[in-house]
Amino acid sequence: MSPDGGGPARVAEHLRRAFEARRNARRLWGAAGRGLLPPPRREFASFGAGSVIIPPARVQSPANIRIGRGVVLHEHVWLCVVPQPGIDPPVLEIGDGTSVNRFVKIVCAGRVSVGADCLVGDHVFIADTHYRFDDPTLPIARQPLAAPLPVTIGYGCHIGVRSMIAPGVTIGDNAYVGAGAVVTEDVPPRTVVVGHPARIVRRYDETTGRWAPQPDPEGRDGVS
Repeated sequence: MSPDGGGPARVAEHLRRAFEARRNARRLWGAAGRGLLPPPRREFASFGAGSVIIPPARVQSPANIRIGRGVVLHEHVWLCVVPQPGIDPPVLEIGDGTSVNRFVKIVCAGRVSVGADCLVGDHVFIADTHYRFDDPTLPIARQPLAAPLPVTIGYGCHIGVRSMIAPGVTIGDNAYVGAGAVVTEDVPPRTVVVGHPARIVRRYDETTGRWAPQPDPEGRDGVS
């Protein structure tokens, strides 16, 4: 496999689709559609060779986003990078060869890092902050964001469809997050988690070289 994460033919096809979608957006949506076109590569902090963002997509603060090589961000991705007063500028990083599927939203007010060769499923939500709710007299949407807590997703992870990664979570290399999981605590490397809240159901045993199901404190069977 080439370093761009899929070979020249695959990259060329993604680029062709992206340019075709851009033309269609300009023709059909007019001014409104331009807001759903990815910014030019030069506006990003870095944008690796062979990477593509397939429109429609929403990208905020591209100067704070670093995209590796051979990255594919599929339709309707929302990179919601939001600088906050009084703290360091946010940094969103997506590593080489990672695929981010449709309708994924990543909220970054501090630091979010997605490692190389990850697969992020449709409708995933990743955030390093949330709206505060201290004032019961104000609508939540008018209250400030909480102080960001860094989110780190390691190398080679799978983040399942409709899962959620909460602020402050670190997911170790080659971990598997099952569909619909809500991850509020760190996930060790080479571990499978499922559920809401996410719990460990399988872990790779370095000693035996095998995947081992984990006991569940609530008496449910682990994945075998």
